[in-house]
Formats: sequence, C-alpha cells, structure tokens
Amino acid sequence: MMKAVKKFISAVLVLAMLLSGMSYTYSVQADTQEEQWKTNAVTVPAEGELVGAGYIDVEFDNSMEGYTYTVYLDGKPIYWIGDDIVRTDIGEEVTDQASIKTFTSEDQGKTEVYTTQVSKHEITVKATKGAEEVISDTRTFYVSKKGLALGGDMTDKIQLKQLNCSWYYNWAAEAFNNSVDEDVAHVPMMWGDGDDSKEAMANFNSTSNYILGFNEPDIDSQANMFFVDAIDTWKEYISPLNIRKVSPAPAAPNGSSAWLLDFMEGEYICRKPLEEDAWGLYSDYLDDASKKWVDGIGSDVDAVCLHYYMAMIDLDGLLKAVENLWNQYHKPIWITEISVFGVKGFGNDYSYDIPKKRAEMEQYIQQIVTNLDANPHVERYCWFAYDVDSANAIDNFNGSGATAMYEYATGRYTPLGKLYSRIGNPEGYRAVNIQDAPEFQWEDRVGADATYNLSDDTVTVTWNTSDLDVVRQEILIDEQIYDVENGGSIDASEWADGTHTLQFVVYGQEEKVLYDKTKKFEINRKNPTTPEQNTTSQESPTKAPIITPTPDNGPGNKPPKAKVTKPKQVKKLKGKNIKKHTVKLTWRKVTGAKKYQIQYALNRKFTKKVKSKKTTKVTIKIAKLSKKKKYYFRVRAINAAGKGKWSAIKQIKIKK
Repeated sequence: MMKAVKKFISAVLVLAMLLSGMSYTYSVQADTQEEQWKTNAVTVPAEGELVGAGYIDVEFDNSMEGYTYTVYLDGKPIYWIGDDIVRTDIGEEVTDQASIKTFTSEDQGKTEVYTTQVSKHEITVKATKGAEEVISDTRTFYVSKKGLALGGDMTDKIQLKQLNCSWYYNWAAEAFNNSVDEDVAHVPMMWGDGDDSKEAMANFNSTSNYILGFNEPDIDSQANMFFVDAIDTWKEYISPLNIRKVSPAPAAPNGSSAWLLDFMEGEYICRKPLEEDAWGLYSDYLDDASKKWVDGIGSDVDAVCLHYYMAMIDLDGLLKAVENLWNQYHKPIWITEISVFGVKGFGNDYSYDIPKKRAEMEQYIQQIVTNLDANPHVERYCWFAYDVDSANAIDNFNGSGATAMYEYATGRYTPLGKLYSRIGNPEGYRAVNIQDAPEFQWEDRVGADATYNLSDDTVTVTWNTSDLDVVRQEILIDEQIYDVENGGSIDASEWADGTHTLQFVVYGQEEKVLYDKTKKFEINRKNPTTPEQNTTSQESPTKAPIITPTPDNGPGNKPPKAKVTKPKQVKKLKGKNIKKHTVKLTWRKVTGAKKYQIQYALNRKFTKKVKSKKTTKVTIKIAKLSKKKKYYFRVRAINAAGKGKWSAIKQIKIKK
C-alpha cells in the first residue's frame, strides 16, 4: 500500500514539473516573439530615410495572430473617414464620423500616414490582445518637399541625393534607375495621350505612391489635349492605378487655369461646325442642338499641379498662385516646375555671366524654399534648372542661365546648386554636403562660338570641352558638317546675310553624345557695326524694352518667341535589330523639333501594315516585330509650324 502511494505522489510531482516547464517554455517563447516584433515591426519607411511630403506609405509586421494593430504618427493615431485620412496638417478636423483604423493578421500590413511638415517624424505600431499591449520600437524618418525636374536630355552627371532631394520626376513613366537617381524616389508621369505615353502606361511598373498627370495639356507645344480627351485618357490609364493622383499641370502660371477647371469640374461642349465627330467648348460655338455636359474628374484627383514660370523674379506672384489654386479646389498643391525666363539683351536678361542676376536668383530660391516649406497646403515643389548657357531645344530663352544649378555637360555644381542642396532639409537629417565639390566656372564652360569676320568674309569657330572624356566632336553650321580645327576659319563668302545656326556635338565612348547644343550667330555685310557688336554668337547688347507678363494667358506670360518654321529633314537614321523582335532606331537631332514621328511598314511605299509612333527623344525601340520579316523605317520632325520631310528609309530584317 505504501509503495502504491509513493508511486502516485511521484507521478503527480513529475506531472506538475512537466506542466510548469511547459508553461515556462511557452512564456519565454512568447516574450521572445514580442521582443523580436518590437524591434522589427516597422519595415517602411526605412530608419533615417528622407521621404516626400503628403501621403506616405507605411508597412509593418502584423504576423502575430490574435493581435489588433494600430499605427501612430508622432505618437498620435491616424483618423480616417471612410477611405480618406483626416489631414489635420491642412486644416481638416476629426469629427464624430472619424475612426481609427485597426488591422489584424489577416489584413495586409500596409497603410498610409499624411503630413506636410518638413521635419523629423516617428512611426510606432501598437499590438493589442485583450488587456495586453505591445508597443513597437520607434521608426524615425524625415520629410521634405524639395525635388527636381530633370529630363534625361538635361544631364546624367549629377546625383540627386547630393542635392538632398526627396523626390524627382523626368516627364516619363520610368525612372532613370542609374547613379543619377540612386536612393531618390521617382514620381512617374503620363505625359500625354500619344502612342508612346500609352505604351509606357500599358507596361507601367512603379513603386511610387503617386503619379503625375499630363504635361501642359493647355498649349499646342506640349501635351495639347482637349479636356474631354484628357478625361477619357485619364479614366482608361490613370484611374485604375491604386496610387495617389496629381492633376495635369497647365502652363497658365497664376493658378486660375480654365483648362484645369473644365477637367476638374466639367463643362458643356458642342459639335464643331463643318467638322465631323469633332467637339469643342459650348461657349466657343453655342450649338444648342448638340450641347451636352461632360462631368469633371476632380473626385479622382488627390492633389492639383502648378507650373510657375515668369519673365522676372516674382515671389509674391508665386505665393498668390498657390493661394488661388487652394481656394479654387481645396486640394494639396504640387508645383512641379518653377523657374525664370530670360532673353539676352532684354531687361529680363538672367544670363549666368551677370553676377547680380545670379545673386538675385540665390535670394529667390531661398525665399521659395522658406515660404513653401512653411505652407501646409503645398505638398511638394521642384525647380527647373536651365543650363548655364541656356541653350536648349525647348524654347528661345537664351538668358536663363542664372537658374542653373549645374552645368549639364560636366555636372559641376553652381553656387545656386550648392545652396539648393543645403536648404529645405528637415532638422536632424544627415544631409549630403557638396560644399567642397568642384564648382562650375563660367570661363571653363563646355560650348562653342562662331565669329563672323567681315574683313576676309570668314567665320571663326572656337570651342571648349572642359574635362569631358571626348572621343570626337562635330561642328555643324546650318546642319552642314565642317571639318575645322579649334580656332580655325570657314569661308562664308557664299552664305547669305542674316541669322545662322552653329551646332556643337561632342561624342564620348561608344558614340555616346556628351553635349549637343546650338547657338545663333549673325552675318551682316551691308550695315556692319563694331566687332564687339557684330561678331559674337551672343545676342546683340542693344537694350530692348523690358518684357512684362500679362494676366492668365498661359505662354503669353513668357517673352515673345522667334517665328517658328517647319523643322528640316531628319538626317542619319540608323537602326539595328538589338534583341528578340526589337529594333532600336537613332537619328540626328533636328533644330526646333518638338517631337518626332516614326513610321514602319512591310514595304518601301509604306502601304502594307503601316504603324506609327511618336517620341520627344532621338532614339526609340520598336518591339513586337515579326521574325524573318523585312521592315522599312522612316522618321520626321514635328513642331508647332508643321511636319518636316521624311528621312531616308532604313531597311532592317528581323533576324532575332
């Protein structure tokens, strides 16, 4: 009997010890899991990351089952009304309809927070199960509004992170994905409704939480879209994207764009007289028989966009435009292009070689950043930097060099670029310091000049390639190549009096174009002036009247442009079957061209299976071609004055 009792007591003790050990083990495992979760709970944004203001993606670990998760920004919960965050930064109030969003392990561990405060911020996550609460470690990140507008043809020699930009865009749906934009967020854009834009959107792949709408659709020289067509394109390509959407960017600079109002809020249209299936504004045609209302798409727009170019420095005008836009739509504002137009020899000459104008531009940039950072209605802004010599194929504003932040060809920063790098950064952020980076010097700029010599009727050409790794360079005058040494002269006896064009093209390894700019110069044999006035490729120093902007007139706010003529024929069309079913075409840039049209077909007369594409670049890839088929390609340049002649035809057989 005693043995049986002892056995029973022993069994009870063993069982008690086992149960106690299991409980202890489980408790240790639970504590370890919670500690690991606290350390790694927030996965996005990264610790110390610089992110753009506005809606900010937050990702977190919600894998612990049985817990409810809540996200906090700077120690405060995020209130929602339906699918919308209550944005207290811009004056929205937490009402009785607002609630705090919570998540379980069955939900996606992803949400948004919202702020326009240029500052350090913190994300924490609270996991709750019954009376138990676990608070994650704090994830610190920094918010900036500052960005840069940077096209692929502007430069590939800088690094956006050196300017401490939190974002950039390049008028394209795809990022650069190279050293230029490393570690800096790209915001994609659907530029317009052309075939190239639609193709890019059909293959859209971006990690951005925003997309920009069409580029200056209210003027002919840019996207040039009737608001009805813009709405249709938006609904087809942009609305289905599960990301935040920024409105199209009108050219009109004062915030009161009639085009944007029609796009956002709708308008009546009617059929155009004598034009089948063509529609226009009812107010222009007043055709009651065909009058119909088109709904606006403002409800699908998260922020509205502004471009602000003026022919003078005008901070008050910029701030007034922001106020106008806010009062019109009560939506956050993105200013995706800010700059100053200048014309040499005019009262608004903002050339780089005028120290006073550079100083004024530095003061302007400082004021812009200070005021826009402090304005809660502005989510983001970015500067448009002309090149130091203002030479470009976009417009005729050759006196805008003081806006330059770097020389396109070499990437050497100007004092304005170094200033932009060190301002607009949230306190505490470890900003990149480029103060010791090599600085641009006007005397060492990349470029070429042409000087007409009346005494012997020649043109002397000089150039400088600075520190570019040059393989060869080309000198073209009126699109004709000349074999001339640096400092050499060309016989001009058969050239007519008037304006001529010098083009300087510099090539690097593998025929990469490092620099391609044009300049105008004059030949005047009938009324020669002093050499200083007559021979340089710069504009005449004779003062012209000061150009002042006019009220909301789109491009009318800019100085008058030279008369536009049809572009010349595209030269040197080259092509190669580079990979499976794909051909890459390249051609020489045409002065004054705004875009290029590419046609390809299965016969030389372009009547068999003809297809067409458009691009603003001097290269394009044509995909989805048929193997073993022979294709014929041709290209022509287009601008506001019309279409140039087709290039010579390039024949390519698809071998791979």
